[in-house]
Amino acid sequence: MKVVRRLALYGVLPLVLVLTAAYIWYRTSDTGRGWRYEDKLATYCGGLIPYDEAEVFTGLNTDSFSRDPVEGYGEDRFRSCRVADLTVSIGLVRADAPRSDSVPDMLSTLEREESDHLPVGLGGGWRGYTDGRTTAVVLPCTNKDASLVVNIAGDSSHANGDESRAVGELATAIARKAADRQSCEASFGGRLPELSLSNGQYPPAGTSGTCEGLQIPESQWVNWVRGSAASDSSTLELCLLGETKARDEVLYFMEASFGPFAQRLRSTDHDQHGPDAGLTHDSATATASCPGSTVPAVFRIHATSYAAPTEQFLRSALHTFAERSAARHGCTGLNLPD
Repeated sequence: MKVVRRLALYGVLPLVLVLTAAYIWYRTSDTGRGWRYEDKLATYCGGLIPYDEAEVFTGLNTDSFSRDPVEGYGEDRFRSCRVADLTVSIGLVRADAPRSDSVPDMLSTLEREESDHLPVGLGGGWRGYTDGRTTAVVLPCTNKDASLVVNIAGDSSHANGDESRAVGELATAIARKAADRQSCEASFGGRLPELSLSNGQYPPAGTSGTCEGLQIPESQWVNWVRGSAASDSSTLELCLLGETKARDEVLYFMEASFGPFAQRLRSTDHDQHGPDAGLTHDSATATASCPGSTVPAVFRIHATSYAAPTEQFLRSALHTFAERSAARHGCTGLNLPD
């Protein structure tokens, strides 16, 4: 019996050594790290995070995947997970869904973080934008009245062309996987081109891009204009008018919002079809119908507390801004304030 026990011991020890060596290799080798990383991605965030595009930010570190809740309720549930220092939100937005003011929903994630850069279109055949801090991709579904949306919020460390492009590539890769998961039939773009973020100011006489064509009277005390390159696929466009004589403040804020980004302006406190075209003492709103979406686009101008708005300027500025933006996006039936 002793001989049998010794033989059994001699047989077990090599197996233990082999298993220990295998475990150490799995925990320390690059190949082992890749396998652990792949295993994590199989279930993390519903399996929607792509290996290669995420590895740029995580370095194959599984600890970079630190938060993975499912938010919202019922058919408006969406994913919100962390990839390194990026917050990734993924969800299907119904065209008739309003933004909730009381519970988490996908539309609430589309509120833009403050950035030193203005939104620019992603290009490459994709609908969406980036401003160096927030990146969004929108896939209108052709088989249902809804859009698949991926929104990624980061910080200023990604506010350069290369980093923003990498975040954009992550967003588009997620969108491809999520569209299949959500049974959203949609057209995909290709690889993103180089991105050039916009943050420069120029004189009012030299309006271009999203601010092109504006006629700004001297009585408005506008000293500078900020706009980004015009794009027919950006889901969010901005044009800012500001002054330098007093405190270098923004006087007027103009925004064009399309698809889910227009929906985010419609909360549960609004009528189902709002916001509507209209005029107040410090703002004006216009709407239009756009191809590929039953959600009306919304064009707005808002005067800050540093401005001295007149009804005539609000009307004329909004008319020029909305007309040019709507034409770029193929929108029709522009409805301006009465």
